Parts: sequence; structure tokens; C-alpha cells
Amino acid sequence: MEVFDQLAEKYQGEHSHNPVQNALVQRLGDLLPAGAAVLDLGCGTGVPTAKLLTESDHKVVGVDISEGMLRLAREQVPAAEFVHADFAELPADFGRFEAATAFFSLLMLSKERIEKTLDRIAGWLKPGGYLAIGMVNFDGDSLPFEFLGVQVTVSGYLQDDLAAVVEAHGFTVVSIETVEFVPPGGPAESQIFVLAQLPA
Repeated sequence: MEVFDQLAEKYQGEHSHNPVQNALVQRLGDLLPAGAAVLDLGCGTGVPTAKLLTESDHKVVGVDISEGMLRLAREQVPAAEFVHADFAELPADFGRFEAATAFFSLLMLSKERIEKTLDRIAGWLKPGGYLAIGMVNFDGDSLPFEFLGVQVTVSGYLQDDLAAVVEAHGFTVVSIETVEFVPPGGPAESQIFVLAQLPA
């Protein structure tokens, strides 16, 4: 993840002002009880997700594999706790949370690891807990892709397939939508946003 150490500030400039993501984070914050614990997987620079949730008085634990991203996160969102780790390798007893978020971080895993991570998330959440996800709308497994000028490997689903995968791992899809987002530097990107919930 040295790539993301180098891209931290550029990534924030291009991808921290997504209105659909921001609206979903605000919606999630409003659904949660006061002072809820939220696990932000692939938290990046902490903006917007951890920042918005801590401003709503929720307790955020952000996890990211990139020290460069975490350096910015700790500066920008001092109210949150940030952990340097591969979130796909966190232990089953990492914690208990009212919600988890994974905005454009699951796509860095293979589909097999995505499904295993969904099971881990279900184990970290309390009954009735929420999961908010952002993914790129395409069908592929560990494919090479150019992102902000560097090569990465990504996986993705189409909307109906993503909904089916989320539900196959114990969640109920509360809402799902596909939107087009154009970052300041372009190009346009088709994105899927999911809000799901475990049974109470």
C-alpha cells in the first residue's frame, strides 16, 4: 500500500467531496444512537466519513493499511481513533460496533476476501448493526486498473450482484443506488452505495 502513502493528499482532493457518500454517512449517523461506536474500514484520510461521524458525536475507530493516509487522518480528525492494519486481517474479537463503513476499500480485495470480510464485519457488529458500503460499479475480480496515475488491482460487482452478496452474508439491504461521480480531475465513475443492516 505504498501507493496510497504517496497518494494520500491527492486522493483526498479528488474523492473527499462525494455528495452521495456524504449523504449516506449523515443518514447513518442519524440512524445510530448517541455516542455509537463505528468501525471505518479503509478509513483513508478520515475525510469525509470519520470526520462527519465524530462531528455527530459518534465514536469512530478507523483502520487503514496506509501510514500516509493515517497521518492525515490523525491530523484532521483528532476525535477518532486510528489503527494501522490490514482490515481484512483483523481478529474476530477486534471489537463490537453499532455500525461499520467501507467506502471504496473492499474493492481493493479479491471477491473471495471481500466475502470473508463481510462475515468478519457481521461478527463485529451488534445485533441490528448497520453497514454502509461504497463500491465501483463493474463486474471483475482482482483486475489491473489505473487509479490517479498508478496501477492498482481492484474487484467489483454490478448492483444486483452486490446486493445479493451482502444479503448472502447475513445482512438485509436497506437501500442501494448506482450513481455517477465525477471527481475534480475526472473521469466520471459509476459507483454503488449500499446501506445494509443485521437482524436485530
